[in-house]
Amino acid sequence: MSNANDVQASNAREIPLKRALGLIQITFLGVGTAIGGVIFAIMGRAVSAAGPGIIVTFLIGAVFAFFMGICYAELGAAVPGGAGGAVSFVRRAYGDRLPTFLAGWFSWVGSLTDCSIGSLVFAFSVQYLVGWVEPFTLATLTLVFFALINFRGARAMSIVQFAVTAVLVLSLCSYIFGSSLNFEVRNFQPMFPNGLLTVFLMVSYIFPTFAGYETITQLSEEVKTAGKTIPRALWLTLILITFLFVGSAVATIAGAPPRIYLNSNTPLQDVANYFMGPVGGLIISVGSIVATLSTINGSMAGGTRIAYALGRSRLLPSVFGKVHPKHRSPYNSLALTVLVSILFVWTGSVDFIVYAIALGYTVTAIMVALALMRLRKTEPHLYRPFKVPLYPLIPILAIGFLVFMLATLSLQSIALGLLLGLVGIGLLKLTKRQQKAHK
Repeated sequence: MSNANDVQASNAREIPLKRALGLIQITFLGVGTAIGGVIFAIMGRAVSAAGPGIIVTFLIGAVFAFFMGICYAELGAAVPGGAGGAVSFVRRAYGDRLPTFLAGWFSWVGSLTDCSIGSLVFAFSVQYLVGWVEPFTLATLTLVFFALINFRGARAMSIVQFAVTAVLVLSLCSYIFGSSLNFEVRNFQPMFPNGLLTVFLMVSYIFPTFAGYETITQLSEEVKTAGKTIPRALWLTLILITFLFVGSAVATIAGAPPRIYLNSNTPLQDVANYFMGPVGGLIISVGSIVATLSTINGSMAGGTRIAYALGRSRLLPSVFGKVHPKHRSPYNSLALTVLVSILFVWTGSVDFIVYAIALGYTVTAIMVALALMRLRKTEPHLYRPFKVPLYPLIPILAIGFLVFMLATLSLQSIALGLLLGLVGIGLLKLTKRQQKAHK
């Protein structure tokens, strides 16, 4: 029995993932994943909580993302040979131990909930155009459809990602510049209606919009010349998404009075319809639909590689480390990711899913920063095409910011985190017990 399992695991590892992604493809993957369902879902709620000060919140989020992006850039360049991003980095630092599992587990949670929010906002956007659509059923069918695309492998996935991200960026740029038709400076007064503290507390709510850069490292094993390409893609992604997020916040506030978009499921569409008429609403609806499809595609690809990396490392059952012999895609980990994403969709709560995304990515990022610091000590001679400047200040600041964000999450999210952590550790122990039984 033991020999059979070892042969199966060995066969799974013998089928490598294909290096098919260049700089433009992987950058569009990061941009498209970040500018996805979250930004189209939360803008109205975010402005309702922080007022025009939400612009400052997005800038703070960009700084946080920059600090973490630097850490990911060093590790993505120095450890480019492992799929799964964070899980590969932490595994290099800590081995197949609990820190590696937690990094992978919560990174997987962040990715699959990103899929969930993307499919929901896609369904809400379609419902905006076609009122009779039942959003939760459509969201579920959309996840299944993208599972079939991802099953075809990284190249098919990247072609779809390039097309939808190009349309997305154009639609958001039209939204930003279109707001000049009705730009009202008085809409920015007062700047901080609920106090300056709220501006900082909202960082954890908007931070999932910046999480696209992690998808870049999750697919590092499928990136050409990863040591050079990954850092460049990270910088390009962070620059583009910061411009588009801050620009969208400014356009929303300046382009329409708050009553138009507060607490709306389609805030950007409502604002565009206000200052550009039905054509504007249509353009942003198309952009929203494309954005969410981009998020689903990118997050599903990243989450699948995380579960694959955990299975390959024997931190999840080895069945999740298998690769399809024809399409070279990790099909079992794909099925698991899609199934759990569907479960989150049927919770029906946008805010709950957004905070779950923040929880997953924040815990993972803390583990990545710790792995960076450990590798600097344990492997000082590791080849690093890119190195974090001002070390160790940058990773220490990143960890401090991330702990602050954890502290500002909703109580529901913290409870969810504890529950998911216990479930994950229980699954890890079960996997280890099965491995011992088969020896």
